[in-house]
Amino acid sequence: TFEQICEYAKQQLEIIHKWASEMQCFKNLSCNDQKALLTSSAPEILVFSICCFSVQNKCGPDNLLLDKDLVISRTSRQFEVAIRNIVSFIIDTIVDPLKDVKTDRYELSRLRRIILFNTTTKSTHQNLKDPEEVRKLRRTEHLLLQKYTNITPGRLGELLLLLPPLTTAGTCL
Repeated sequence: TFEQICEYAKQQLEIIHKWASEMQCFKNLSCNDQKALLTSSAPEILVFSICCFSVQNKCGPDNLLLDKDLVISRTSRQFEVAIRNIVSFIIDTIVDPLKDVKTDRYELSRLRRIILFNTTTKSTHQNLKDPEEVRKLRRTEHLLLQKYTNITPGRLGELLLLLPPLTTAGTCL
């Protein structure tokens, strides 16, 4: 039900906050910058987490797996057309490519951090006290991912191409 989805989202947002708060580089940022980054990136990280969970648990081709017992189907008449369209977009542009690319935990972790340290949105950039420090953190994550994927030509590009659809999906939430 819609209520279950809202409860799930609330729980996941708490997990995202805890995850970010445990990173030393995130703790070193001002409270203002932490809040700005979490506020702007949480929807994308939430969608990314759902996609990763769906892939890791081999969810069916028309479904997103939010939790072991919570599935949203693009064909379910339980939800409005708009929600089914968002689910379809997420499956087609993020879940299916994640399956094709066959990402590992390290790559997923780095991508998640790249999403968190995004300063490219106007509102995020304006709300940061130290945008340069956040850009350095994001650059570091890019470099670590680049170094890790360097043995496979084009892999970094494949992974980074997952980010624009996440931004689009995140704005729909």
